[in-house]
Amino acid sequence: MLELQEKNIVSCYRCYDYNEEWCMVEMLLDCSPGEIHWDAICVPQEGVSPSNWQCPYMEQYLNEEGTEKVCETFDCPAEDANFSRVVFFLYKVPAPALRTQWGDFPLEPLEQVPERLKSIIEFEG
Repeated sequence: MLELQEKNIVSCYRCYDYNEEWCMVEMLLDCSPGEIHWDAICVPQEGVSPSNWQCPYMEQYLNEEGTEKVCETFDCPAEDANFSRVVFFLYKVPAPALRTQWGDFPLEPLEQVPERLKSIIEFEG
């Protein structure tokens, strides 16, 4: 787990090896769901036009402990929440980092998907 002091909005960041083609990112953010700029999250790739950079897929919101979803997939939870725990997928591409509005985060090394997520996260690949 990457604990971040300088990026004080991001309390926790993990990148998991979901399957051969996809990785799953989990972030615990000290901001409401409405403060997440999903269009600012991407995977910059050298030699690829920015308009073709990958962005999050199948964003899902979890409770603070990361043990259950707080709303349906593709829905956004209540705006009055003071935190956001999100999970989303990225296609594995040769790129070193995930770019976000809070800074860049490494895409490797990939960890194993924890048991607490295996039964609650939806995926359509």
